[in-house]
Amino acid sequence: MATARDVPRLAGETPALQAGTLLSLLTAVANGKPTITVLYDADEERVRAEALAKKEKFPALVSTQVADVLTKRGYQVKLLAAQPPIKKLVRLIEDDPSDLIFNVCESLGGNGNEERRIAAMLELLDKRFTGSGSLALTLAGDKSLSKKLFDFHGVSSPDFAIIGPGRVEAKSTLNTFPLIVKPIATDASIGINARSIVHSIDEMMERVFAIHAEFHTPALVEQYIEGREIYVGILGNPPEALPPIEWDLSKLPPELPRIAGTEAKWEHEFKEAKEFVPEDVMNDPVLLQRIQQTAIAAGTAMLIRDYARIDMRLAPDGTPYVIELNPNPWLDNRAEFAMAARRHKPELSHGDLIERIVQLAMARDMRGNKP
Repeated sequence: MATARDVPRLAGETPALQAGTLLSLLTAVANGKPTITVLYDADEERVRAEALAKKEKFPALVSTQVADVLTKRGYQVKLLAAQPPIKKLVRLIEDDPSDLIFNVCESLGGNGNEERRIAAMLELLDKRFTGSGSLALTLAGDKSLSKKLFDFHGVSSPDFAIIGPGRVEAKSTLNTFPLIVKPIATDASIGINARSIVHSIDEMMERVFAIHAEFHTPALVEQYIEGREIYVGILGNPPEALPPIEWDLSKLPPELPRIAGTEAKWEHEFKEAKEFVPEDVMNDPVLLQRIQQTAIAAGTAMLIRDYARIDMRLAPDGTPYVIELNPNPWLDNRAEFAMAARRHKPELSHGDLIERIVQLAMARDMRGNKP
């Protein structure tokens, strides 16, 4: 947390600003809490402003929610909007005197591929920050690498093949339809829709070629798991699983598959799908333990730290299959992660959850990033 070592960094500021900054640092020292900078993508402000200008509903940015929660709990907090050019951003972060960067920067200029590079920059600058490091973000960002790690560590996940131009990697057990075809490196269900479920070689190759053309990445072809859509959050070092959240896809139009594709997530006419804590799972200790242990194993395999969300399909026979893992999931106070935390024992409010993430990051040994 802030100490007298931070005072020399104030020398270039005006006397008034220097006094205000020094007062903030002294206040943080007095209450024994670390000073915090919340880092986020400035492009989020543009997206929100455009939505509000169209009279559309748009929640407060997660960065604002985090800053408000921590300020109310006595932390000295400021916001830092990340934007190009990268050299300027590096200087801003290098000169930032805060004890901790609360990293909710999932993109840079709207480009989600930059999330791992933001973490790498923080590591190179020797900054303490919340959430997973660049290696975990890289592994999770490439579904083909994730699948191989799950396979090696014995984490149940659908059989798969990777098909790129002039390159095929496949398991011999992947030999029946239906299959699901998706890009290997997108999130938010981008590239996954009703056409992703295929029932023949011709349909599969048509979808594979479409992914090559649109996303310029290999395609991931997976065994399609008929079942329930389950999300499991993990929190802590070592991780503890939160109660599962189920997404009810039963109200999707009958012609659509029951998957969390772009239609279910982003098209307004299908927003009837609700998320809830599945009581039948909560009341089945054997099944609940199986789901939560699978989530923890997936997080461990992917080198996750602090918090993550694991997306699963729960097959009719009770087998949980890991579909993907999301490091640093969305911390909106209405999202799945916060919903699960509120059902945890003991219950964690949104403020409790955010403060817990701060505590986890502050507890790590910077030399090895271990708790």
